[in-house]
Order: sequence, then C-alpha cells, then structure tokens
Amino acid sequence: MAMKVKRYEAPTLQEALLHVKRELGSEAVILQTRKFNRGGVFGFLGKNMVEVLAATDIETAGATKQQLRPAHSQGAQQRKASPQTSAQPAQAGQSTEVLRDELREMKSALHALLQKNQTETSERVEPYPSIFGDIYLKLLENDVDDTIAQDIIRSMDDSLQPERKEDDQAVEAALERQLRRLLKISGQIELTGREQRTIALVGSTGVGKTTTIAKLATIFSLQKRKKVGIITADTYRIAAVEQIKVYCDILNVPVRVVYNAEDMKRAVDFFADRDLIFIDTAGRSHWDTERIKDVRDLLAVCYPLEIHLVMGAQTRYRDMVDIAERYRPLAYNHLIFTKLDETSAYGNLINLITKINTGVSYLCYGQNVPGEIQPATLDSLVSLILGKPLAKAVGAKR
Repeated sequence: MAMKVKRYEAPTLQEALLHVKRELGSEAVILQTRKFNRGGVFGFLGKNMVEVLAATDIETAGATKQQLRPAHSQGAQQRKASPQTSAQPAQAGQSTEVLRDELREMKSALHALLQKNQTETSERVEPYPSIFGDIYLKLLENDVDDTIAQDIIRSMDDSLQPERKEDDQAVEAALERQLRRLLKISGQIELTGREQRTIALVGSTGVGKTTTIAKLATIFSLQKRKKVGIITADTYRIAAVEQIKVYCDILNVPVRVVYNAEDMKRAVDFFADRDLIFIDTAGRSHWDTERIKDVRDLLAVCYPLEIHLVMGAQTRYRDMVDIAERYRPLAYNHLIFTKLDETSAYGNLINLITKINTGVSYLCYGQNVPGEIQPATLDSLVSLILGKPLAKAVGAKR
C-alpha cells in the first residue's frame, strides 16, 4: 500500500495537527513529533515551534469524512440536506459536537506526541511526559487561555529535573508553583490604627456591587465592630437605593444618597468619624464612556481611595477584557469576582489576572447576606483553576 508522508511545522501543536487534518485527512497517522527553536542567536530568543511527521494512504489522503462514507450513506445524506447545506461544509466551532470531536482528536494526537520516540537525531528534543499532556488538556477544558496553558507546561518542564518529570507528586507541585506565579492577590480590606479607609466598588450593571457592599459592611460592622458608613451613588435605579437602605437599617449603619460631586464631598465629610466608608456606584455599560467618566468625576473628591472593580466570574473572557480596559480611567487597583456559583469553569480568572496584572481582593459565590464571600487567597484561586469543586475551593458552607 502506497503511503504519503509529510512534515508540518507550526507555532503550536494544535495548528500543526490542523494542517495534518486538512491535507491528509482524519485517517492520518502521527509518526513523529518534536519541539525545536527557530531563529534567535545561538539558540536564544528564538521562536518555539512544533514539528509533526504524519503519513496516510495515498488513496485517502485529503479525503473528508463525508467522502469516506459508503455511497448509499452519502445519497441518503444528500437527500436530507438542502443544496445550500451540501455546498457549504460546516465551519469548525459551529457546533458543540464538532468541538468535542476536535478535542478528542487533539487529545489522541497529543498522547502520540508525548510518547517516547526511539529514533535518535541530532535535532531531537525530549517530548513531554504524558502527565504534562493531561494537565494541558485539563487547563484548556477549564477555559484557561491556550497561550497561558502552554506557558505553564513549558515552565513546569524547565523547572523539573528529568528524573522527576514522571513523578506525579513532583509534577503536581510544579503545576501549583506555576499557577501561583501567574495569579495575584491584592489582599482583603485591612484597618490599621485610626486611619480611615474609603472603598468604592465599580463595575457593569448587575454584577452584584450592592450585595457585595452589604456583605462587607456586615463583616466590618457586626463581626469586627467597626464604625461603618455607606454612600450610594446608584440613583438611576430606585430599587438599588431602597435595597441598600434596607441593609443599612438591619445593620444599624448610616447611609447617604449622593447625586453629584458636591453631594459626595458633603457625605464624606459627614462620615469623618467612621472607620470605614463604602461607596456604591451606579452600574454602567462598559461601552458607555461618558457615564464612566461621570463615575470618575464623582469619585475624584474622595481620594485617597481604594477602588475595586467587580467582575462576574461567568462573564466571557473577551467581555472581561473589554470591561477591564473601559474602566481603566477609574484607576481601580483591586478585583472582586462575584457569581462564582453561576459557572463551573474558572480559567477566565487567571486569564484576566494575567492580562491586566491586577490582584484579587474577594471572591463571592451567592446572593445571601451575610455570608457567601471570602477574602481571595492563592490557595482558593489555584483550587478553582485546577477544577476543584467550588465549596472545597473557597471553604464555602452551603
């Protein structure tokens, strides 16, 4: 049987496998894989590349799954499909089933990559052990960005001695070290001495700013016995003002409603005897630049000030980045992730932290007040990224 053998090079394994699939078809066999460095000076500052050597029967090379089906099956399929559907093959990523198929194929090919190759060449680089591939796929399945996942795998490989790369415990410890390297904690709110702290929460509509302020006010007022004052500038929603007033009545905490910068200054002065002031701002679409500027002008009279950007953990990564960038004029210096209970994949957390280089102060995982809020820790974030259950990761008692 005549075989067609081709060599493919690409920056990542996924891209190389896509080239194989497009040209040789899904029946192709991976013969050899290796990592190498292209360009640079004396092997430094070059570009990491992956090489895949693949082969297939010449008669089936390049054939699609549709072409390889029996004739009677093709005829039945054509009768069911419209002319337009038959003429236009489904694009990758348009259906969940296609994505699942591709993930299974990628996993199979990845394991082929990780197997020891007996052929010795002068350019050959030792492939990763199979446990590295399992970790890589686990990170992707938990929505960790591919570039970040590859960086983690490369750093793990560099940090371990060859004899420890097959040791599960050593590899898991290396993985945690790399996650801790990328994650960042800004720390919970701390009150020292008689210094007053002013904390503002900003973010898009519906992310839970008011509820989070109520939770924090409960912690500091009832548990830590501090004098707390609350200012709300969320006057665009009548329900928001009433909600915060209800919380304040229960906690016996004074509240002031403000509409402009002058009101804000008077409210801050009114709370001069408080240990801690929380400011609840109006939720704004991150595309509404003018309204975000209004919030910035309102907070300008409150400095020195801590600003926490509140972000829903279930938000798409692309939207997270847009929100974070649009709120940059407010000079936030902390992140609070809410709605952790509304998603099961937490890779977006490390994606965003790495992208904007901002630490996390608190994690929220429900609507109940008090409770369902924890100071963020590296342990809790690492656990979430590794796919551990939410209750275990944050120590929640639900």
